[in-house]
Amino acid sequence: MKIRALITRPRVKGEQLARQIEAANGAALCCPFIDISAGQQFTKVSSLLAQLQPDDYIIAISDNAVNYANTSLINANRTWPQQINYIAVGPTTALSWQKYGINNAQVPDTHDSEGVLKLLADASVEHKKFVILRGNGGRETLAEDLTQRTGNVTYCEVYQRTAPDYDPDMLINKWQQFAINSVIITSGEILGNLIKTIPYTALPWILNLHFIVPSQRIAALAHTLGIEHVTIATGASNNSLFNAIKQLDMQIGIS
Repeated sequence: MKIRALITRPRVKGEQLARQIEAANGAALCCPFIDISAGQQFTKVSSLLAQLQPDDYIIAISDNAVNYANTSLINANRTWPQQINYIAVGPTTALSWQKYGINNAQVPDTHDSEGVLKLLADASVEHKKFVILRGNGGRETLAEDLTQRTGNVTYCEVYQRTAPDYDPDMLINKWQQFAINSVIITSGEILGNLIKTIPYTALPWILNLHFIVPSQRIAALAHTLGIEHVTIATGASNNSLFNAIKQLDMQIGIS
């Protein structure tokens, strides 16, 4: 494998993906462009979920949302409510719920807000409560649409994402010495943080590398920033990204 990848996702998953790449005789360098920690509403999970009635909804935007919410419930000596509709934006999020005994989470066909809305298109959601577990900020598409239909949507920012503070020149020197030829991006926010950090003089080099992204939406964002070589994985899981990396390696033989 000729891939020499820069992995920008948070460190734990990034290091796991790096080991996959290295086991396939590729090379990988982890440099997270998002840090994850408990959010401002971390302690409110228990009280919010306690207000839900049977057949209400809990939507988790990511596995981080599930994991931090579960820790909050443990701290409050509570468990996940029963007879609730659980929706996981992606399969990795659903697997996280399974670790905590929630085996009935629905997963949309596309792992984004639009996929969740499509999943709920024919559901009777009037008078239902929705709690959306997520990080700070993020897109408002999901809540805006559901609010129009039910009027009872609550965000719970159970974790927060912050941009690391790097020395840009040191980063570029390290990456060029490592001879990275591809960049793995798992969110638009990570891509934005990366581009904001890169010195202007190094942008042409970065933008000419091969980028692996998890969705059409992030691919479109990459193209607007001037990135021409974009491979779209089937999702943001490490296995999906690794399969896209293998496909890219076979198709173009990066050197």
